[in-house]
Amino acid sequence: MSRTVRILSLALVVVIGLGGCNKPTPQPDPTTTRGPLESQPDRDKSASESRSKVTVLTVPNDGIQPQVLTDAKGTLHLIYYKGDAGAGDLFYVRREAGQERFSDPIQVNSRPRSAIAMGSVRGGQIALGKGRRIHVAWNASGKEGKDGVLYARLNDSGSAFEEQRNLLQTTSIMDGGCTVAADDAGNVYVAWHAVKIGDEPGEMRRRVWVARSTDEGKTFTEEAAAWAKPTGVCPCCSMRAFAGQGTVYALYRSATDGVDRDIYLLASTDQGKNFQGTLIHNWKVPG
Repeated sequence: MSRTVRILSLALVVVIGLGGCNKPTPQPDPTTTRGPLESQPDRDKSASESRSKVTVLTVPNDGIQPQVLTDAKGTLHLIYYKGDAGAGDLFYVRREAGQERFSDPIQVNSRPRSAIAMGSVRGGQIALGKGRRIHVAWNASGKEGKDGVLYARLNDSGSAFEEQRNLLQTTSIMDGGCTVAADDAGNVYVAWHAVKIGDEPGEMRRRVWVARSTDEGKTFTEEAAAWAKPTGVCPCCSMRAFAGQGTVYALYRSATDGVDRDIYLLASTDQGKNFQGTLIHNWKVPG
C-alpha cells in the first residue's frame, strides 16, 4: 500500500468512527505521553493554539445528527435532522465565511418524513462536489414502504434540492447507514452495504455496493459490488467514503465467523469501477 493511501486510511479511521459495535478506547494522558522529539513547553503551546481555534456552534432550529463540511471559500455547509426518529426530515443550511448566522433552512427530502435517525449510524450524509454543489444521501424511512437509499442534490441556483431518488435497485436488507462522496470532476458515489435481492440474508453474505455518477448526480449506474472478497459486513456499522484527486476510498467493518469486525479500506483509481481492498485493523467482538 502506498504512503498516500496509508496516511489517508489512518486519518479516516480516526475521523469516522465506524458504528455501533466498537467500544471506546482509553486515550493517553497528554501531560505524561511525549514523543521522542517533543518538549513539554512546545507540546503545551501547540495544544493551546489548537484549542483557541475551536468554535462551538449550536445546530440551528434544534436539529440533531448534524453533518458538516467547509469548502475552499470558508463556507460552512450543514445538514441536520428534525422529527420522529423513525420518520423525519433533513434540512440544509450554510454560513458564509465571516458571517455569524446560518442561512434559512432548505428541506433536503422532497417527500415528507422519508428520512430516519435510528441509532447513530443511519442519519443523512453530505458531500461537496463540482461547483460547490451539495449532495446528500440517507436511509429511507419505513414510510417509503421498502428498503431505500435515497439521494438528492442541490439545484443549479442553490435555492432548493431536486426531487429525491431511490438508488437501491438490485439489493435489499439495507441496514447501517449509507455514505456519499463527490469530487471536483463531477463524479458522485453513493455506497451502502446490503445483500443482493434473492440471496440468503446474513451478515457474512453482506457486501459493499456502489452506485456511480459521472454527471454531478444527474444519473447513476445500477449499484455494483465493490469487491469480490467475501468479508461480510457488520449490519449495524456505518461506512464512509471519500473522493478526490482521481481516487475514491471507502471504509467499512467486516463480519466473518460471527466474531470478526475487521476494518477494510477500499480504493479505486478508475472512478469506482474497480476497487482493491486492504485490511487496516483486526478486531474481534469480545465473547
